[in-house]
Amino acid sequence: MSDRSEAVPDARPAHLILVEQSGARREIPQPSAVRGMVEAERAMHRHGLHLREIKVVSRHKAIARWKAGELGWQRVA
Repeated sequence: MSDRSEAVPDARPAHLILVEQSGARREIPQPSAVRGMVEAERAMHRHGLHLREIKVVSRHKAIARWKAGELGWQRVA
């Protein structure tokens, strides 16, 4: 019997990493990469002016990364 989280990569736990303009970093556990992506989008809208970068990481690998710029948020990975 295989582990279900191995069969569906998006079902693995992930971390949402928020990097503030000051460089302070917050890591928020997420139940899945999909949920992390949803929360990343919410963070862009709620806290966008205070953040410099947002990442969704699963198993020590960045799944998605956004950076704040003059034209708003841009996905860079």
